[in-house]
Amino acid sequence: MKSSMILAMVKRKIKYTAGFILLLLLPMYSYAEEAETMPEVLTLEDSINIALKNNHALGAASEKITGAKEKSWEAKTLFLPKFKAESSYTHLNEPPSLDLKAGVLTPQALSIETGDDNMYNAQAVVQQPLFTGGKLLSLNKQARNNLEATKYNYEEAKQKLILQVKEAYFGILVAQKYREVCQEAVEQMRAHLKTVRGLYSAGTVSNIDLLRTEVQLANAEQVLIKAENGVELARSSFNTILARDLNSPVDVVNVFEIIEQDYNLDQLLKKAKSNRPEVYKIKHNIEMAKAGIGIAQSNYWPQIGLFGNYKYHKGDEPVIEWKEDWMVGANVSVDIWNWGETKAQVGQARAALRELEHLEAQLKDGIALEVKSALLSLEEAKKRIKVSEKAVIQAQESLSSAQIGYKNARVDNVEVLAAQLALTESQTNHLEAIYNCILSQAKLEKAIGLPAEAKVSAKKSGGE
Repeated sequence: MKSSMILAMVKRKIKYTAGFILLLLLPMYSYAEEAETMPEVLTLEDSINIALKNNHALGAASEKITGAKEKSWEAKTLFLPKFKAESSYTHLNEPPSLDLKAGVLTPQALSIETGDDNMYNAQAVVQQPLFTGGKLLSLNKQARNNLEATKYNYEEAKQKLILQVKEAYFGILVAQKYREVCQEAVEQMRAHLKTVRGLYSAGTVSNIDLLRTEVQLANAEQVLIKAENGVELARSSFNTILARDLNSPVDVVNVFEIIEQDYNLDQLLKKAKSNRPEVYKIKHNIEMAKAGIGIAQSNYWPQIGLFGNYKYHKGDEPVIEWKEDWMVGANVSVDIWNWGETKAQVGQARAALRELEHLEAQLKDGIALEVKSALLSLEEAKKRIKVSEKAVIQAQESLSSAQIGYKNARVDNVEVLAAQLALTESQTNHLEAIYNCILSQAKLEKAIGLPAEAKVSAKKSGGE
């Protein structure tokens, strides 16, 4: 009996000890699980750097630069002599021969072998262009400008990518802020529903007020669900731009940067013309088109070059041993008449040049419009922020007054619900104005060609 009591005590002690240990380990387990699912928090500068490193579209643009460099080197090799080695072996069904019929010189018919049935040939060939009518110079000019244009194309892709990152980054923040607005609306509606139910139980209000409030709450909850999905979609879009896994947990630092300064449109346009990579890219494309005219015109001129070869062969002559030969020479080629083919090629090249010149003018006009549009949007958004901020304060006061009035039976339930909707709408408008301001600022930076390497600054904002 005593031993069974001791055993029971030991079992209880083990049970309590195990429970105590599990209780100690539970926070560690919870922390480990939280560490696995904790989203990575990124700053705007971190996000841009990750995108510049991993984005596939930018990687493709980088490979174009590598290809253009190789093309430039290929054009340089055209000036240099080309060396080539060739070899062959041929077996004939019978040795080649010269057959002579019987006649005055040969009383009887003869067959003289002029070679062997096994023929071997090995030779080295060298070719060197001397004059090509400027074609090689034009090809080199075209390749150099193509390389420079490709580099500016890469810079253009970087600036577009940075803008996309900013849009996605602040898109997450705005989606989160909008979700908070919707959550606040749901909480306020639940609190109001509780008030309505209390008044309904007391017989102060009708069933219509209760049903109307319940419907309004259901609508607010549906909007909240959409807002929560919007946050997830914004994160997925952000991950896609940064070339991260679509479902990777991620969060961003709650910052906004609104630069309070006055802009001069003329100065901004001047910056855009001197900074935008598209301007320099099309200039190099125009130089490429000019080089294309030179390439086409080169066909009017003779093509002159040197050549030489050294041949080591056997079996193609009656001589049995290996024999070596060599030769050098020059060749001249000129088109006498090609039915206007060269003229047509020159005409196409000139048309391509004129097309690019028109596109350059169109590009400059488009850049000017882009700068002005971004500036006007920025100024409009700043004004909207101030107006919408006042509207939010007024809507909050209106809702508070309506709720108090409803409890005291001075205000109808419809007015309370309308005040709640007005508050949600004003908060949404204020949030939209902030996002448009941030986005317009980013678009203005891109429009004037802000260097991609420029450091991204950010200023923390509380409720904004």
